[in-house]
Amino acid sequence: MNITISTFMKIAVTVIVISALLFSVGYQMVVDESNHYDSELDRYKNESLGR
Repeated sequence: MNITISTFMKIAVTVIVISALLFSVGYQMVVDESNHYDSELDRYKNESLGR
């Protein structure tokens, strides 16, 4: 019984860690793309205003 719980806990912790890493990488990608899009919008606005 203890071996079963131990194995389950190892798998659960591994899944949680992998999920957290994937989420953090995905979140950082979204933030980077959002910042890039913001800079593109600022550049476009400045060009259209003749600055």
